[in-house]
Amino acid sequence: MAGLFNRVRNRQTGRRYLISTIKKDATTFETAVFAANFFYLPQGLRLKNPCLVKCCQDPEEANLLHKTLTQRLKVEYPGRVFQDYSAP
Repeated sequence: MAGLFNRVRNRQTGRRYLISTIKKDATTFETAVFAANFFYLPQGLRLKNPCLVKCCQDPEEANLLHKTLTQRLKVEYPGRVFQDYSAP
């Protein structure tokens, strides 16, 4: 897996998000969610301020996290999704 990228529009709020999963090094994968504007560009080009960042050690786990975040952000309230994944 080289990297995954999805554009998501939340049905409840109409807000748009970018979900990106990249391979940081040989054993670490990072999934980040960015708030986006109408054209699905990060708001204010703030790549340094994601809404959520999660790291995984397993490629299957990173892939599952990416797909789960994509599905949940489409239908659930975004604040709740971020709260669920921010907890330790």
